[in-house]
Formats: sequence, C-alpha cells, structure tokens
Amino acid sequence: MMEKKLPKGWKVLPLHEISSIKSGGTPSRAVSEYWGGNIPWVKISDIRRLNVSTTEESITEEGIKNSSTKIFPKGTILFTIFASIGKVGILQIDAATNQAIAGITPKSIVESKFLTYSLINLSNKIQESGKGVAQNNINLTILKNTKISLPPLPEQQRIVGKLDALFGHLDSLREKLDRIPTLLKNFRQQVLTQAVTGELTKEWREGKGLGEWEYIDLQEVADVVDPHPSHRTPPPVIGGIPYISIKDVDSKGRIDFSNSTLVSSKVLEEHIKRYELKEGDLGFGKIGTLGKPFQLPIFKERTYTLSANIILIQPKSNYNPKFLFYYLDSPIINKLLKEGAKATSQPAFGIKKARVFPTPNPSKEEQKEIVSQVDALFSLADKIESQYVSLKAKIDQLPQAILAKAFRGELVGQEVKEYVVEEIEGLMAAEEQLSYRVKTKT
Repeated sequence: MMEKKLPKGWKVLPLHEISSIKSGGTPSRAVSEYWGGNIPWVKISDIRRLNVSTTEESITEEGIKNSSTKIFPKGTILFTIFASIGKVGILQIDAATNQAIAGITPKSIVESKFLTYSLINLSNKIQESGKGVAQNNINLTILKNTKISLPPLPEQQRIVGKLDALFGHLDSLREKLDRIPTLLKNFRQQVLTQAVTGELTKEWREGKGLGEWEYIDLQEVADVVDPHPSHRTPPPVIGGIPYISIKDVDSKGRIDFSNSTLVSSKVLEEHIKRYELKEGDLGFGKIGTLGKPFQLPIFKERTYTLSANIILIQPKSNYNPKFLFYYLDSPIINKLLKEGAKATSQPAFGIKKARVFPTPNPSKEEQKEIVSQVDALFSLADKIESQYVSLKAKIDQLPQAILAKAFRGELVGQEVKEYVVEEIEGLMAAEEQLSYRVKTKT
C-alpha cells in the first residue's frame, strides 16, 4: 500500500535490512572500577540536541568487558527505546550507551543523514508502539521492523541537502523569533521606568503648572498591612480556605486558586477581624520572591486568606491604585528590594522598610494620564506577544510537516513559507517601533 503512494524507484524496507542495530548496557554500579574512565557513556538525558558530543558519565575498559554495553563509533545514529522513546541523536565522538539507547549503523544503500531524518520523521509512530507497555518501552524487534521509505541514493542525497538547507533556515528564523520575549520584557521595563519617574509624561506636563514631583513614604499614600503577624504558617486542612502565597501568582499577576494551600476557616475569621479587603488592594511579596505586586480579587464574601510571605498594600482614596501597582512593579522598586533584602536562607524584606519606600506623588490628573499611556503601550506589547505565541506554534509544526513531505517524495522549494518570514520580520519591526515611540514620546 505504502509503495503505491511513493515515487517511482522508491522502496519500503525494514530498518534491519538497511542498517545494523544494537543496544547498549550498564556496568554494575556496585563496582567502582567500572566507572570514571575515559570512555564516554551516553544516557537518554545526554541526547539534548541532534549532535551528541558530551556525556555526564564515563566508564572504563573493565566496565565494557563486564557488561553488555559496547563502544559505538562517531557518526552512529542513536535512538532511544525506553521511557522517552524516539529521541534521535548523532554521535560526534566514540562512545558507549546504556540499554535504553540503540546504536544504528547504516549500510551502503542508505545515506546516514537520510536515515537520521527518516527516524526523526517516524519518531511519533514508533512512540505509539510503546504505549501501554511498562515504562513505555519498545524492544529491538519493533525498531528493526520499522518500515523505511527509501529512494535511490542520489535522491537521498538531494533530499538531505534540501532538508539541511530548510532546517538551517528554520534555525535562523527561530533565533530571530526567540529574541521577541526578551525585547518585550525590556520594553515593558523601560515603559515602567519612564512612567514612574515622570519621563513618560514630561511633555504632557508642559504648560500645566504642575511642577516637579515630590517623593513621600509609601505609608502616606497606602496602608501597609502585615496580614499574618505571627508569621507561623497554619497547618493545611482538607477542604479548607485558600491561603494565598506568592507562589500562587502567575506571570500576569493573577492568582491561581487551584493549587493553593488550604487552611482552617478559623484562620479566615482571624484575618477578617484584622483587615478588610477593598477594590484596588494589592499583594506584594516580602519573603522568598520579593516584589511581584498583584491585584487582590474582591468577592461578595471573603473566601481566601493571605500568607505570611505577603504584604497587603491598600491605596488611600486620593491615590490611583493602578499607578501604585505600576510603581511597585517597576525596576526602581526591584532595585530597592535587592539593596534592602536581608541576607538569610531566603530573601526577605521587612514591612517597616516597605512602609518608607520613597513613593512618587504626582497630581491625581497626572497619575490618571500615566495609567492611560502605560495601558495603551502594554496593550500593543500584549498584541505583539500574542502574535509571537501564534507564530512560534506555526514554526514548531513546520519541521514535522517538512519531513512528512520529504518522505512522501513531495519535497519542493519554499517549504518554509514566506508568510512566516514576513510575520517574524513584522514582529521585530513592531517592537522596534514601540521602543522608538517610548524613547521619542511620539
């Protein structure tokens, strides 16, 4: 059936007819003389990328003699058959392997790199053969009987050349794309710095007679509360009340209640007596993860408590809560935290120091303008980030699609679509324009 779908001259042969396949082994861990020699010994974790040139462990000649492992020469194709089935590597050194890895040596009728690409293409299918087996293992028989679509040698070489070029192009695109998250992070930090120092609204202030900003203590614009002054973590209980820690806050500053520690309802009763939550209240890490402000959700009834590693910051009525959030999230506060953190087993920042954070106090009108500008700029950054995530998913799917075409004999030019290149370049240009806009205030 498969042969009818293939181009003329192609064959379908089991892997054992076009290569030699052997597995490795592990010398006894109880015999120290077998370990620490000069023979590299490959485990699954050593196959991090296609070319395998280093190993975490090594063995001795005695280890080789007294186990089923063997030395595979440089250029041997590695294929994992236990646990993480289907990882493919090419040895760049002479090395032994453990029993979880098969060493494959191509015969003269198959080009080595062609067989490597074939195995990468078939990896998912071979993985399926191991499902339901203990530890997801496959035996050498399954691997040996894996069917390989094989064109004549000149065609193999043509396909390999094309794939090498395409994947090289993809790698170059990935390098560009991988810069986007860092660029966006730097952009957001730049926006926050300019926002909370008055630089972002410098031109907006002209002619309004607002004067220079003054800096006052944080406690003058917000109540800074220690929600759990005993600092003793309550014992967890089944079916209890969420005890929110900084670990429950995601990268977007949202609380994930699904994995939070649960404590007795008596803890909640104590917290209700101690403080009341209101719209605009913020949490702020003071132990372990310092900073990382997040908005506290307000429900009709109090359904969660705050842990001892969080400071509760409650903006006063004459101060914009979102402006305060942006200030607490800025590089300026991060610097203050690093300079003032206690040198203990884990970073800590006392609530007394937090109360005297030097806090900008622009007019309410300017606070509102700053929030508006930051929101608009962050909205544009979020749009670029969304496009990045979508584009990354497209690029991640391309290698398998390219390989599938190659081994159906359908590989042609322009397999890396021009729209992908254009979208990446568009994202880079959009980020540069955003940064320029902040720098020039245009």
